[in-house]
Amino acid sequence: MSELTIEQVNSSDYGPCSCCGDMSRSVWGYVHGQYNPRAAYFVHWTMGQVPKHGAHIDLILGYWGENSTAEQRCAISLEYHLTDTGPGVIVIDAHGRNHADGTLAKDVFSREDVLSDPIADEVFAICDVVLTQDDRLTELPWGET
Repeated sequence: MSELTIEQVNSSDYGPCSCCGDMSRSVWGYVHGQYNPRAAYFVHWTMGQVPKHGAHIDLILGYWGENSTAEQRCAISLEYHLTDTGPGVIVIDAHGRNHADGTLAKDVFSREDVLSDPIADEVFAICDVVLTQDDRLTELPWGET
């Protein structure tokens, strides 16, 4: 896979969370391949609560060029967690997530769809580049801890 880089687009703080009273944060941007955006990403977490609640990473993979449509993209979701052995991500069903409403991506992937398809390698590579390159994600350690 060619070199991937990110483009930070925006962020938003909101809340307070109904279960803990803390504020939540969302950040989003694009992951670029050699020439074009390869995916959009959205990361959501409750600030100060990552060890307890983790975070969600929502991806929209596919074509993002001029005149592109939702039919050319798919929605995929992951959960980030801190465990006794360090940070990790797992693929979850994207159905029911905000980015899976059909507006940005026609196809919505389940966990099984991703893990049984060669797209899984790309999903984990994109997740890795987001977690290592987006400096707004300091509450979500990645790699060696």
